[in-house]
Amino acid sequence: MHIPSSLRRSTFSEPIQSCFPCTLTRSLRKASSRVRLKFHLFFALAFPFCALASTTELYATTATTGTLALYPNTTSVYVRSQQVFQAQLSTVPDGNSVSYSVDGVTDGNATTGTITNQGVYTAPAVAGNHKVTVRDNTLGTTASATVVVYSNVEVNFASRSTSLHAVPPNLFGAERMDSLHDASDLDLVKAGGFNYARFYAQIPIVFKTQTPSWNAIDATVQRFSSAGIKVMLQMYQTPPWLQPNPNPCGAGNPNAMPTSVTAWAQIVLQYVKHMDATFPGVVTDYEIWNEPNESGLCVPAASRLTDYLEIYRAAAPLMREQIRTDKQTARVGGPATAGLPATWVSAMLNDSVISQNIDFLSYHIYIFGNTQLGAEWNTYNNVMSVLQATMDSYLGPEQYYVTAAHLISTGKQPQGQNLPIYNTEYNQNWDYAQTCCQNSYTYSPVWNGLAVAGPLNAIYAGAPNTIHRLVYFAANAHPYFCLVGEIDTDMDCLYPLGSVPQPYPQYFLYQLFGASNYLALERGGYMALTVWPPELGNGLVVTAFFTSGLDATVLINPSADTLTNVPVNMDNTGFSAPSATLYRIVNGQSIQSSSISLRPLGGTTYQAVVTMGPNSVQAIAIR
Repeated sequence: MHIPSSLRRSTFSEPIQSCFPCTLTRSLRKASSRVRLKFHLFFALAFPFCALASTTELYATTATTGTLALYPNTTSVYVRSQQVFQAQLSTVPDGNSVSYSVDGVTDGNATTGTITNQGVYTAPAVAGNHKVTVRDNTLGTTASATVVVYSNVEVNFASRSTSLHAVPPNLFGAERMDSLHDASDLDLVKAGGFNYARFYAQIPIVFKTQTPSWNAIDATVQRFSSAGIKVMLQMYQTPPWLQPNPNPCGAGNPNAMPTSVTAWAQIVLQYVKHMDATFPGVVTDYEIWNEPNESGLCVPAASRLTDYLEIYRAAAPLMREQIRTDKQTARVGGPATAGLPATWVSAMLNDSVISQNIDFLSYHIYIFGNTQLGAEWNTYNNVMSVLQATMDSYLGPEQYYVTAAHLISTGKQPQGQNLPIYNTEYNQNWDYAQTCCQNSYTYSPVWNGLAVAGPLNAIYAGAPNTIHRLVYFAANAHPYFCLVGEIDTDMDCLYPLGSVPQPYPQYFLYQLFGASNYLALERGGYMALTVWPPELGNGLVVTAFFTSGLDATVLINPSADTLTNVPVNMDNTGFSAPSATLYRIVNGQSIQSSSISLRPLGGTTYQAVVTMGPNSVQAIAIR
């Protein structure tokens, strides 16, 4: 895992990118704790990573100078409910006297909604769009935010038309599934909706000598094959006999650049031949290297891009040709970068060889690192809150995916804007340390709901296609990364041999979305034509899709407020006289199912009424 410890403000020409867990051993992770964290913004704007605010509570840190802004900068607010705004100066809570207005009216009124000088906005009784403005009375500057007041949720399933945006099967994957102890543990994770595993190809072990020993990898692939799980192999690292001598990265460091990329390409070609012959159809993806833009590729920083391009250029054409020869359909792609550096994407997709030999683009996203361990869910604590980073900044999952979709549209690849995009590692924080929310009964289901809904909802924000893979880090990577492990007061994902693992809170979010006995998205489906309200910088998040046997509307309330008796209109469901089930994640410990009444609104359109508690996830399934 890469352990960044500092960030820097970027210039217009040098956007920031982000850095995430990678594939080093624990000792190497500790040794690489001084790296930079960057994140690409296609908007070409730079934002500091760790000093935004989220509520109007009293803060130890405030600012009296700086650029004025409002958090959230956009939000959806249910009629008659409230939203708290906070004035910020250069991303720190504003310590000066401030005053608010709504649509130019001081303090607002019954038509626009009202707002106090503490930033508490109360929505009017009628839906509409409004603008909240704050004025710093000391500096004389103003900033504004857009408010969408909604009176109901509206989803249009377009009569289950298969011309809508398709969600591919095996959307949800998990890293480190190969670390699970036995078949029952693997079955538990699979029951959570995960039918796709990403893990290392073990090149330094399999090719310890120039004669491969496939036993090191075959047993693991066989486990997944028997369980019906598809595999992404990370074609990563250099075997001992291809490492430079002396090794500038340290004796035996497999992240070193191979002394011959031609020889390395022949190694990965042998993997394709072997997997196609031994486990046909099991390995569906080959990802070339892992986080090569950071210490995952141990070369001087100035040469990382050119060195990686040389590796990919040598390997991918051979692999793809072998896949065709074997009449298989596996994909070859990369670069599995920490963050989404535009220079890397552009270089790959405009290279005359690589652009013609890439089947997917992959990246990693972790919104926080080891300098944000004190972050809280929705409260400024000298660092940006988790909720703000996820929804109201350019660090969040929806924004990342929209950026990726924008970047591939400028490439020369034959697929054009239809090049599949994979997020092959993500979580809240890449550090192996305790945080407020990563394994929280209250917040983890909500955050993971946002992490799934964001890239799905990107189609409503201009992305031409849905994301193809979401690979959670990790099935179990003690400490603090897991879907399953021992449940104790530390919630640190302890998973000793002989233990009986239990689902962690985040597990139930994926089970709700993916598992066949719930919403079954792991089998694939189609996104709804439209959803309302749109996903904004705060407020209710709605995503909707249909699978083979049901229409699903997922509702995520990331706030501390209860939304009472919200009408949910599901238009053009394609079902006549259906029944409906309400699913709720309860205390991060189970999924509760109950029937819910539907009121016909004409044709195949129906209305349900729901109440959403604070920090909650629920879904309506119509069958």
